[in-house]
Amino acid sequence: MFAWLTAALVRPASGLYGELDLRPGDRDPAAGLPARYAGQDRPELTGTTHVRDLHRDLRELGFLLAPPDATTFTTATWLSVMEFQRYASLSDAATEREPRSTSLVDAVTPEASLFRVGAASAFPAQGPFRVLVDDEIVEVTATSADAGLTVTRGVEGTAAAAHERGAGVELIRWSDRLVPVHAHFYERYTDPVTGVVNAWTRFVLRRWKDRRRRCPVVVEAWELREGRPDRLHTIPGGGRAGNVWGAREITSTAPRVFVRDLTRTWERPSREPVAPAHPELDVSGDYRVLGDYAGPRAWPEFGHTWRPEGEMLPEHLLPSPEPGGPGPTLAQLVQAGDRAVLGTYLVVRAVSEVEAIGYFDSLNAYDRGFVSLGPCHWTAGLATGPAPASAVDEGELWGFVAYLKATDRYAFAQAFGRFGLDVATEWGQSGAELFNPSQRKYTGRPAVPREGGGAQALGRVEEYNLFRDWHWFYRLQMAGRTVDGLRRAMWDMARIRVRDVGETPWDGPAGPPTWTVPDAGGPRPARIKDVITSERGMAIVHRWHIRAPANMVSAGPATEPPETRRVGRAGPVLRAAYDAAVKEDQGLFDGTPDTWGDAAEQALVGQLRAQGGASVEYVHEWPRQVSKNRGFTLAYELLPDRGEGRALDLARNSFQLDASGLPPEP
Repeated sequence: MFAWLTAALVRPASGLYGELDLRPGDRDPAAGLPARYAGQDRPELTGTTHVRDLHRDLRELGFLLAPPDATTFTTATWLSVMEFQRYASLSDAATEREPRSTSLVDAVTPEASLFRVGAASAFPAQGPFRVLVDDEIVEVTATSADAGLTVTRGVEGTAAAAHERGAGVELIRWSDRLVPVHAHFYERYTDPVTGVVNAWTRFVLRRWKDRRRRCPVVVEAWELREGRPDRLHTIPGGGRAGNVWGAREITSTAPRVFVRDLTRTWERPSREPVAPAHPELDVSGDYRVLGDYAGPRAWPEFGHTWRPEGEMLPEHLLPSPEPGGPGPTLAQLVQAGDRAVLGTYLVVRAVSEVEAIGYFDSLNAYDRGFVSLGPCHWTAGLATGPAPASAVDEGELWGFVAYLKATDRYAFAQAFGRFGLDVATEWGQSGAELFNPSQRKYTGRPAVPREGGGAQALGRVEEYNLFRDWHWFYRLQMAGRTVDGLRRAMWDMARIRVRDVGETPWDGPAGPPTWTVPDAGGPRPARIKDVITSERGMAIVHRWHIRAPANMVSAGPATEPPETRRVGRAGPVLRAAYDAAVKEDQGLFDGTPDTWGDAAEQALVGQLRAQGGASVEYVHEWPRQVSKNRGFTLAYELLPDRGEGRALDLARNSFQLDASGLPPEP
C-alpha cells in the first residue's frame, strides 16, 4: 500500500520499458530504423528492447495474444495489453505455484502406484491432476501431507516405466499451476482500458511479475472420450492447448473448448457441473471454419450451452413481477390469458430457435459477422473482406448494447463496461441516431477508451477480431448465462424489431398510398402489421427481416424525394407474396386489409412459406420440427392446439404485440 500511495501522490514508477508509454506503432531499433517509443522516433536510444521485453512479460503472465519476441507494437500487442488491463482491474487474480515443478525423492518401478516428491506445494492439494515424469503421463488421484502421490500409471497412451530418483515431475495443465488470490484495491489497475502501456499499467505489471501473478481465466481445448473431457488437445508442433487465446490457435474441429475461471466475476447459479470429473470447467464451444473466416461456435446439440439456465424461457427473458425474481413461466403465461404477452413471446421464441438455437449462450463467431448473439443473433458487424485492414460495417449488436446502456447501467457494466468496452453512439430517448429507417434496424460500432481522454470507434477487421478470441467469446457467453438485466433487455430489443417492422408503411399494390385502415386517431395508410396479422405470419416476417432486412423493408424508388425514400416500406418479398396471392384468388383481397378474412391470411403466409426456405419452414411448422437433442425444457405441450397441432396461430388478427415498457419509436 505504501508503494501505491507513493505512486498516487507522485508518479507510478516501475523500472520497466524505460518508463515510456509504449503504444501501437512503437518499435525497437533495427537496421535502418530508429527506435520509436511513446509514439515518437528516438534515434538516441540504441540497443533498447522495450517492445520485445513487453511481449515477453505479457506471455510470462499468461497473455498470449501478442507474438513472442516481436519487436514491433502491433494491433495484436494492443489487444493483449488491453486484456492485461481488463484482468488487472478485477478483484481476483491468480498466482503461479512455487516451485513450478519438483522431482522424485525415490526411484519408482513400472508397477509403483505411490510416488514421493520433494515439494507437495508444486501441486494442487487434491486430485485428480496429471503430471509428466520423463516421457510418462501419470494421473494423480490423491495427495498426502508427506508429499506422497497416489497415481494411475501410463495415461494418455503413454507407458508405465521405471524412473530414477531425481526425475522431474511437472504438471501437465497450465491452469493446475495457478492458485486464486484476492487483489486488494491498491493492487489493481483502475485507469481506462486503452491498450497503451501507461505509467499505471507498468506499475501494476511490475507487481504482477514480482508476485508471480497470472491471468486468472484459462481457456483449454480438450479431446473427448464418451462426450467427456479426457485430455488436452495437442496442437501443431506438439504443444498442448492449455492456454488458448486466438480464434485460430486451434485448427481442428474435433476438440471441445472449456474455461477454467478462477475469479468471482460472474454470479453463478447453483448447478451441476458440465463435466463431473472436472467440476472446475465451464463449457464454451468448438472451432469452426466458414470460407475465409473461422472461430468459436457454441451450439446446444454439441453440449456447449447451459441447460436449462441458458435457455430462452419466459422466466429468463420476460420482466419479473418482483425485483430480482424470475419472469413468468409458460404455464403462468397460458393461465394469465394475456394474448399479447403470450403471442409475442411465442413469436420471439420460435424465431430464436432458428437464430440462437433457443439459448442465450449459443454464440457464433466463425463467419464474417465476428460474433452474434441474442434472440435475433445481432452481429458485431459484417466484414467487407478477410484482410486485417478491411473495413467492417456497423452491426446490430451495438444497437442492442446502446439500448442496454441506456436502460440498465448495472447490466451494461457487468457485461461490457467493466471490460473497457463502450458504444460509439448512445441510444438517447428512442435510438434515432442508431436507426436505419430504410431497413428498420439499429446499428452502431463498439468503442474503446483513448489514452488521454475520449474514445475511439473500432472499424477494421484486425480490431474486430478481438470478439472472435476465446476470452471475449467466454465473456459474452457468461453475460448471457448470468446477467439478468442483459437478458431482459433482449426481450425489449426483439419486441422493438417486431414493432418497427410492423409499423413500416405498406403503400398498397398500385403505388403510395392506396389502402387506408381505421385507427383510434382516424383513418391512416396501411402498414405491414395491417397486411400480415397472424402470429405465424409475423413470426415469418420477423425471421426474414433478421436474415435479409431488405427483403422485408426497403427504400422507395430513386425517383422519390429523399425524405420519403428513406422512410422504408414493405420490401420486394412481401410485395411479391401479395401479388402471387392476389393472382391465385383476387376475391380474397377485395376491400382494404382490415376487411380481409382468414383465407387471405393463409394465402399470404403460404406464399411467404413457398419463398422462404428451411428457416422459414421451421418457423411455419414450429414447434413440430423441434430437435430433441437441443435439450429444450419449454413446456410445448401447454400451448393451445387449434387443430394444426400446437403451431403459431394462423388466424387473421391473431397477433397482438406486447409493447409494454418499450421506448418511443425513432
